[in-house]
Amino acid sequence: MKKQNLRSLAIGMLLSACIIASFYLYQDNNKQEQNTLNISNATTYLQREGFTVLTEAEYTDLQTKLEESTQNQTKPNAGANKEEQEEPKEEKKETYSYTLKITSGMSISTIAELLFNENIVKDQEEFETYLIDNDYHTKIQVGSFRLTSDMSYKKIAETLTE
Repeated sequence: MKKQNLRSLAIGMLLSACIIASFYLYQDNNKQEQNTLNISNATTYLQREGFTVLTEAEYTDLQTKLEESTQNQTKPNAGANKEEQEEPKEEKKETYSYTLKITSGMSISTIAELLFNENIVKDQEEFETYLIDNDYHTKIQVGSFRLTSDMSYKKIAETLTE
């Protein structure tokens, strides 16, 4: 290449870089001007969209009023809450008792169903899962077993495998 052609190419590249840079900078400034939002524009926009706009002083005033009203509501109800808490203590959980007779060939699902129907266990599937997960399902013995609803799954499983 000749010296003059090389200079022309360099000037062309420099000129195109300047043009691209000026468009890039102009577009950036234009976008920033569009995105600039002042307080009055924001307030009118929010009110138009259905929001309520408060100043800092109005907000703190509302917060203090809210705290005062909740404190006033909890004071008269404090005695009522104590009475409500005592009521469940008065109700005693009814204990069920059942003699389970296990015969040869009974499945754990049948045993769990019988215990559920007699209110010894609260959840049939949960009890079956407990027996399987803790390997009691293979150790259950044939016989009669006295069980109560106060017994834990572990205690029932230990009783059935003795």
